Amino acid sequence: MFASFLIGYYLHQFTVPSTSVHREDLSKQYIRSVQPAGNVIVEAFSPRSGSVAPGSQRIEMLTLQITADCPSAVSINTISVQRRGLGANEDIESLYITKGTSRISRERSIAQRDGSVDLQLRDFSIPACETVELSVVANYSEDASPAGEHRIELRSIDAGKSTVRIERSTRNVKATQRTASQTVGQVSVEYLRLTQSVRYGSRQLLSRFTLEADNRDDHNISAMTFTNNGSATDQDIRNLYIEFRSRRISSYARSLDGDKVVFTFNPPIQLQANQTLKFGLRGDVHASRSRTIQFIIEEPSDIISTPARTR
Repeated sequence: MFASFLIGYYLHQFTVPSTSVHREDLSKQYIRSVQPAGNVIVEAFSPRSGSVAPGSQRIEMLTLQITADCPSAVSINTISVQRRGLGANEDIESLYITKGTSRISRERSIAQRDGSVDLQLRDFSIPACETVELSVVANYSEDASPAGEHRIELRSIDAGKSTVRIERSTRNVKATQRTASQTVGQVSVEYLRLTQSVRYGSRQLLSRFTLEADNRDDHNISAMTFTNNGSATDQDIRNLYIEFRSRRISSYARSLDGDKVVFTFNPPIQLQANQTLKFGLRGDVHASRSRTIQFIIEEPSDIISTPARTR
């Protein structure tokens, strides 16, 4: 009897509590590696139904309002969408993501038979406690079949370790864009050779190019986005602008945004059918000769142009 009492007393006093073996690790390193980085709420809705001419660019197909909660900013890596409707996938030449006038993903064709496309964003994040509006935008093929019907639906969003909740709006759920019969005219760009080497200094000529319209339409060009394929950074090139006949016609860009620079035109550039105009891109160069500069129009949608069918 006395021996049993001693054994019980020993177990009570000296046995390690079981909860200490499974104690939760609340270190910052553990939280960052295991727990979600934040929460994202996404509301997706479509624009109203309408008609789209073959060859049209930057046609908004889906709007996403993405809200990050307050603990931290949330990175958005991939937005996956799917084309639906009676038209053929080939009627849409490419899909991409825009934020305002800026394209933030590469253009992607609809290669999968089910119409699904993964659109990868470049170093894009939503600040904590803020809402950002993005658009899924389409370029239509010049050969798009008349009367084709197209709509884009959101499948998923990859936000890394953050949790994503998608709320599909009841607004314009079945809205479709129907292709019309009349094809929109196109604008093409051609790069010209520089007349002299780029040097250190202000107002250096960094690129020469032409814009040419085909014989279908006049065009009003309201913005252009250039991408630098060279090694120069935003610290190397400042105060950029577009000139026409030795006169500045665009907004100033104080520096590059990553490898890109956006120019807006107010009033827009008026480019008539069959017309070719020559332009220059200038900026202040603060880089050594080891830095390279090569400005290009990376995607067709980087020229924002509206047909002007008034003739």
